[in-house]
Amino acid sequence: MKAELRYRALLLGNDEFPREPELFPELAGPPTDVERLREALTDPERGLHRPEDVIVHRNLEISPMREEIEMFLHDGRPGDQLLVYYSGHGWTEEDGELYLCTRDTTRRAIQATTMSAADLARQAQASRATAKIVVLDCCSSGNYRFKGPVPGRVFNGRGVAALTSSQPDRPSRDADAPGRPSQFTGHLVAGLRGAAQGRDGYLILSDLYDYVYERMTAEGAIRPTYHNKLVGLVALGRARTVRGPAADPGRAAERLRAAIELETVNRAAAVRSLRELSGDGSSSWGILAALRLGELATADGDDATAVKAYAKVVAAGDPRWAAEAAYRQGSRLAAMCDIDRAAEAWRQAVDLDDLRWSPAAARELGRLLCGAPATAPAGLGYYRQALATLDDPGLTLEAGDALRAVGRHADARALYRRLANRPDPPWPGIGAERLTGLPSPTAAPTGR
Repeated sequence: MKAELRYRALLLGNDEFPREPELFPELAGPPTDVERLREALTDPERGLHRPEDVIVHRNLEISPMREEIEMFLHDGRPGDQLLVYYSGHGWTEEDGELYLCTRDTTRRAIQATTMSAADLARQAQASRATAKIVVLDCCSSGNYRFKGPVPGRVFNGRGVAALTSSQPDRPSRDADAPGRPSQFTGHLVAGLRGAAQGRDGYLILSDLYDYVYERMTAEGAIRPTYHNKLVGLVALGRARTVRGPAADPGRAAERLRAAIELETVNRAAAVRSLRELSGDGSSSWGILAALRLGELATADGDDATAVKAYAKVVAAGDPRWAAEAAYRQGSRLAAMCDIDRAAEAWRQAVDLDDLRWSPAAARELGRLLCGAPATAPAGLGYYRQALATLDDPGLTLEAGDALRAVGRHADARALYRRLANRPDPPWPGIGAERLTGLPSPTAAPTGR
């Protein structure tokens, strides 16, 4: 985080929809949502935004809303951190596209009277600002990251993060009474006000999401989503840093060894000790305690604890363990069927460029993304990254089959031949069998 960043925000709250009152009933939350968020962002103690850098609009019609968003993002410059927030009704079409409703939205002209998430995503990606954060509190807000009709396509704007109030095609919860915030924004504001734990004096976006996620899942089935392609850490506020006496490295090492020895005789006590030690994420011993806690929790089937433990290791940023933790975090999230967050964790592992764990994460991403036609090209790219490092016949077979599935027979043939030429059974036989199943290569055409 750089102190010279300029923090700017555009907050949009739409609660009145008079042209379609039955389809889009009046909402209780948006007026309070934008006001509470403005207060949190500009709070003298916690906030990073100057009051003059926070723009608030309520009940805009489509033309001024589009204009406000476009100008706000277009005017962003390097050194700016931009936040675009919307609270209101969200509408999705059959193709999964998300539309943000305005005061004059009508079903008969839904595309002309709403702001599409695809347009917002493109404008955010094109903005020259250093970081762009999109926060949506509306039904089906998780569809924001989709840019087409195929579910599972991941938003990929570099320098952009999206934090949304619900999973794809799922509702969001309005305020339970006028004057109160919606469920999602209420927890968001509480986190900004100090309820969420920060680091080094700042409240990082991913830490704020973790806080909101924990609170919302504890209250019911609605879960927020978070996706990012940000470079470095991004702060949304200041956090009170609680510091105790300086840790004694020798004592920490001794406690870690004692906790590991406890694993076979008193598992619960070992977990408690590791959890306590992992609270010191700035030290090597704290990081190792978090890594071991993740391993124990995984073995015990406690994926939620494992994910949190591995997240601490990743956040510490130590190159010795961060890639491994990101890979393991992705695996546990996948086991929890939280595929989008799993993919994000694996991408982090790939980006960390670790000789062992980055190729392994690339392989997982290849498997995941090749499962849908729209994301298959990206999946094949990750398979290629993994193959550049790993001499693994199973990986070679997977990648060849993925290439064959999309009709890239020449590339698949090259990988199957690699298998057929291996000296270790059963791979030569498998490679030869796959080769016979491919269409015969045709002669190159002559002439123009």
